[in-house]
Amino acid sequence: MKKILIPILGMTTLLFFNSCSDDFLDVNKNVNEAYTNQVTPKDRLGAAETVVFRTQGNTMNRFGNLMMNAWAGNIYYYASPYGDEFRMRADSQFYDNIWDNLYLGVSNLQAVIDAPESAKYPHHVAVAKVMKAYYMQMIVDLYNDVPYTEAFKGQANKNPKYDKAKDVYKGLLAELNQALALIPQTPSSSNYNLAFTEDPIFQGSGATQDLATWRTFWTQMANTVKLKMLVRLSNCTDPEVITWRNAELLSMAPLTSNPANFISADVKIQPGFNPNSLDQRNPFYANFGRIDIDAGDIGAGFRQTFASEHIVNSLRGLTTETSGVSDGRISRLFIGRGLGSPSTAAGNIVGQPQGGTKQAGKAEGDFATLGLFLAFTNGTTGPNTSTALASNPGLVLTLSEVRFLQAEAAVVYPTTMAFNAQTSFNQGITESFTTFGSTAAASAAYLNAIAAKPGMGWAASANKIQAIQYQKWVALTNINPTETYISYTKTGFPQLPMPQGAYYTSRPKRLMYPQSEYISNTANVPNPSIDDMYNINAYSPFWLK
Repeated sequence: MKKILIPILGMTTLLFFNSCSDDFLDVNKNVNEAYTNQVTPKDRLGAAETVVFRTQGNTMNRFGNLMMNAWAGNIYYYASPYGDEFRMRADSQFYDNIWDNLYLGVSNLQAVIDAPESAKYPHHVAVAKVMKAYYMQMIVDLYNDVPYTEAFKGQANKNPKYDKAKDVYKGLLAELNQALALIPQTPSSSNYNLAFTEDPIFQGSGATQDLATWRTFWTQMANTVKLKMLVRLSNCTDPEVITWRNAELLSMAPLTSNPANFISADVKIQPGFNPNSLDQRNPFYANFGRIDIDAGDIGAGFRQTFASEHIVNSLRGLTTETSGVSDGRISRLFIGRGLGSPSTAAGNIVGQPQGGTKQAGKAEGDFATLGLFLAFTNGTTGPNTSTALASNPGLVLTLSEVRFLQAEAAVVYPTTMAFNAQTSFNQGITESFTTFGSTAAASAAYLNAIAAKPGMGWAASANKIQAIQYQKWVALTNINPTETYISYTKTGFPQLPMPQGAYYTSRPKRLMYPQSEYISNTANVPNPSIDDMYNINAYSPFWLK
């Protein structure tokens, strides 16, 4: 792994780690190492939170949407848009920057935890531990065994060993428990208090600025990340994992009788995204927004991306599973003829098959592009202008995702979890409509329409997990689709066609370790084959076995 730690020197530096094509500068250049011992947790925290989110908002958004057949490529303008994704050959260069940039991002969180006199900053350390667990879980879910106990040590250990994935999960759960113990503490001096402006996640979520609310919010976040990890383990058969998993479930069980112990609003991050600088914009809009603000023209990432035929047909009620049900979220996710004469009418929203070729009589202006939610602007004044979208907060974790998580928890742990599964499921759908900016009336109409639809509605679905995962797929499109991909790996839902021209008949169950590891950490990195990515074997995510 790339072990060079880049300390972040305050909020003025935090937004200079992104470009149009990547999430960070060259991580081999450690220009700030001389300052490692001079930067306090107060200076580091906000930057650390923001830097790691940029990978979620940019690279992982692209990866997840393409892997989950939500996005297609504009074959009418580009020669081979998203060709690597549609071939699905998961070699060591396939999305290798997910690994490199997540590790770099988490290293900045670890720097908060390990900073000199960190014991004086219990609240800063607590936040760093929660967000470290949130992102390290993603790394484990995507790669299985990873460096953990020897990671993030910079020059002190440039070749960290790989820990077993189950041990990393266990360690992260312990760090979450440590965070929960730190949150109620009072620093020894007011000099070490966390100023709310130092926490762009707390600020971005719009909570009232008082210590009690701050403590509630981060306690909810820690509990939610724990729940997410425990639900991921529901099918694991390893006796050792089952033992400590069940112990954690028992300790969490009393909390589940009250959903207020978990996230109760969308978790947003707002460090001061600024439309006047490319490196300071909301990372989703900077990479996939319709207008390149600097050039005053169509953005390259926007133009490259069409809605996939599969998700459009699903949302329009044109597939076997969704037949006859129109989903009001479609006009928020995608806009018809986005490069022609834009239209939000469902009949004008047409998708392109993933990996498909040009269709006779069609042009790029006939297909749906990314929609009103965080991407499309027609240049008029108001909330959907390009500058407004580029300034919007990022979405770290939505309430919709949390409600679907609680519904799944009630299904897979019926004797432990006290959530009402159906209530949580319905709330997940309603919250999704809210997050996408659709209406309450549209949400109510949709819930009524799916009531009798197996695989979509609760009562009609014999397999509740199938219904949860379908709705989760829609709800996390353009927000956190890599989470949907990981859930798909675990459950096999939703049902998705493979891209045309794919090299394999299934999606990879994990990603290959990146080329950087085979170069810099050769003695420790496992060496699975590409074919091992597509089967359940010793290299697969441990919770699949």
